[in-house]
Amino acid sequence: MAKTVKITTDNRISIVDIPWTAEAKEKEICADCVETVKTQIMYNLFHDTVVMIVDESGIINGLPLNLAGSYLYGTQYHGAPIVGDILFGLQRGPEILPPENPEEIMHLLMIKIPELQEEMR
Repeated sequence: MAKTVKITTDNRISIVDIPWTAEAKEKEICADCVETVKTQIMYNLFHDTVVMIVDESGIINGLPLNLAGSYLYGTQYHGAPIVGDILFGLQRGPEILPPENPEEIMHLLMIKIPELQEEMR
């Protein structure tokens, strides 16, 4: 099991504990297939290679906009949104690992994106 940060399309942020497998990540965000996304915005915020794990076919499936994910992706500059729920990981070489400190990631996100509301589990 691994802890990571999850942000839903209704701006709820939480730390979830899931098996760190492709299947578990897909199940957690209700995706058929996931892809990882990293941006300069995220590097500037976290000062590390934090990535978003997103639904690769979310737009085709008509999923709702993820405001936080879209901001971190840079939608405000290029117009392409992130849809569906998202998770966060840490890129180390070719591997995507669980975040070393999900609490710190969550804290930074809540400061940067005040619309986020902590979801108690």
